[in-house]
Amino acid sequence: MLANLAAIGVKRKDPEQAVVYARKAIHLARESSSGYVARRLQALRMDFGSLARDVRVAELDAEIKALSVN
Repeated sequence: MLANLAAIGVKRKDPEQAVVYARKAIHLARESSSGYVARRLQALRMDFGSLARDVRVAELDAEIKALSVN
């Protein structure tokens, strides 16, 4: 659900919403070792588009990328 809320923020071009919910989802994925949440977050990265220029979203992108490496 958190990844879905982050995706809604991306679609609305609302970096604040995207970052807040995606970071919560990252925390959940780390705590639970959930591959499903990690895959949802990876898919989210593909939709960042112009939001990727926002510093917060760029940092989020790096966090998601690191999540997939672990």
